[in-house]
Amino acid sequence: MILCAGEALIDMLPRETADGPGFYPAVGGAVLNTAVALGRLGAPVAMHTGLSTDLFGDLIAARMAESGVEDRAARADRPTTLAFVKLTDGQAEYAFYDENTAGRLLSPEDAPSLDGIDTLFLGGISLAVEPCADTYEVLAASTDLPLMIDPNVRPGFVADAERYRARIRRLLARASVVKLSDEDMDWLGTTPAEVLALGPHTICLTEGAKGATAITARGEVRVPARKVEVVDTVGAGDTFNAGVLAVLAEAGLGEPPSDETLRAALDLGVAAAAVTVSRAGANPPRRDEL
Repeated sequence: MILCAGEALIDMLPRETADGPGFYPAVGGAVLNTAVALGRLGAPVAMHTGLSTDLFGDLIAARMAESGVEDRAARADRPTTLAFVKLTDGQAEYAFYDENTAGRLLSPEDAPSLDGIDTLFLGGISLAVEPCADTYEVLAASTDLPLMIDPNVRPGFVADAERYRARIRRLLARASVVKLSDEDMDWLGTTPAEVLALGPHTICLTEGAKGATAITARGEVRVPARKVEVVDTVGAGDTFNAGVLAVLAEAGLGEPPSDETLRAALDLGVAAAAVTVSRAGANPPRRDEL
């Protein structure tokens, strides 16, 4: 079973109403989106996060349940993180409201059971802010489970850039598989060769309309993007992660995969992400929709 550990929040999506512009609350968060997409693809998956007891926390718990995600969250009587979304030509920008939330204040004492877990996934804004970022790093350091990480850098959410870069570098060195975008690498000031030198056996590089590439010490495996009409990009990278992780975890994430396995992983990731971008919000497909 895969354990996804990180943020679960509410995306406030822009909507036109009879009274003018408004926002629609939709369950989201990069790590939760990946967990939901994994569950819908039929992969065994659990989710650990700091989850509020408020009405938004109930929405998040319901999304996990309906998507086949085992709930290993730590409940807290604190608010849920909100992410207000601005769409420009379908591309999403975010304004986060995260102070004193259940997710932000997650501590090492809230660590989940790892019974039945054989793969760990970390990423998203939960790695950018303390104390939850330190908590997730402690979780990764407490086990030798193979790890996939997607930094999914949101520069506007990072208060201490050097502290954040140092944490990501430590986690990259701990990971078996890393997913990065062009923008992530530019902001982190790194290259695929430098990341591989830290220790991961595979980098999955996403390049939007160009598709995706898996980079290993042997070379590269490329898969083109699917041509679809884009509604918005919310949750696209998270869904891609789920497709890749579903295949690689089944093969054994800790071991370098064959080119055939990498191609199958990229194919599933790209196909699933294409469905997500074709509809509003982070709404990953189920396996029978592909």
